[in-house]
Amino acid sequence: MVHYVMARRETTGFEVPHTFFHLGQEVMPVFSSAEAARRCLASQALGERWHVREFSTGEPVSLLFMLHERVAWVLPNPPLERLRAEDALSQLMRRGSYIDFLIAN
Repeated sequence: MVHYVMARRETTGFEVPHTFFHLGQEVMPVFSSAEAARRCLASQALGERWHVREFSTGEPVSLLFMLHERVAWVLPNPPLERLRAEDALSQLMRRGSYIDFLIAN
């Protein structure tokens, strides 16, 4: 299973995924297609340093473990309109639940 995130390369070489805040906690949007991730990235106008990053198989699990102190939620396949739209937020998954989902699939 392949997943995509919007990411920015830092000077340290690490790619930081795009997150937004909901109720004071960071949310990471994750996409099941590169095209959906590119459309969302274009709609967010984050700047040219941002790109779509592909993660395959266990990589999203590793990423979420590395970001355990930052990212509390994952938002799978958010709609293009607005990441914070109430209907989109109804799809929020706790980071641990999303990791369990990834491991099971």
